[in-house]
Amino acid sequence: MTTPTTPAPETIPPARPSGLYPLGTATWETANHWDAIRDGGPADPHRAYLKHLVSQALRAGLRYTDDVQARVIAELGDLLNDELRARGTSHVEGGVIGMEIYYARELLRHEQEQRDLAAAHERVNPQPGQRLGALIWHDGKRSVACEISHVDGLSVTLIGRRGSKRVTVCANAQYIEAAQKNTRQRQETLTAGRGDGLFPVS
Repeated sequence: MTTPTTPAPETIPPARPSGLYPLGTATWETANHWDAIRDGGPADPHRAYLKHLVSQALRAGLRYTDDVQARVIAELGDLLNDELRARGTSHVEGGVIGMEIYYARELLRHEQEQRDLAAAHERVNPQPGQRLGALIWHDGKRSVACEISHVDGLSVTLIGRRGSKRVTVCANAQYIEAAQKNTRQRQETLTAGRGDGLFPVS
């Protein structure tokens, strides 16, 4: 799954919060906070602002962890004191605040992946009964007579044949697009080399 290098622009940047950043005492607390946000829970004002700063750093072209951390910590300014900046640095590089920045970056990555998946789903527009013909999957295995049997949100179930065996494949639209690309490339390679096709389209 491809992850774009630049996060989507924010519609309304969050306001700068007041008071010190509510930093946990251990990295596991940080993981719990960001897991809850990823699962749909609300971000507190400080973490919403930190996520915004991380997004801005990435949009500015920063990629290395140290560079992103340095910029974000500098922009947090008086939201951190010396103790918060140093907290956990004896156990993990960058300390607890560094892990906050890491999890914010991972959340941005996850959100972009979900946008990419939704866009692929819109392009493919999978429908039960839709016939996709022969497909070559990422592992090189070929299924023929592929047909979509079920669509649940962004998850797609296909049925097809592999030799005399009936197979069921659970996929998503990106997986299907990649299989279609593999199939076209294999067909083009064999057609150019031998002048004949790879297999029937259905």
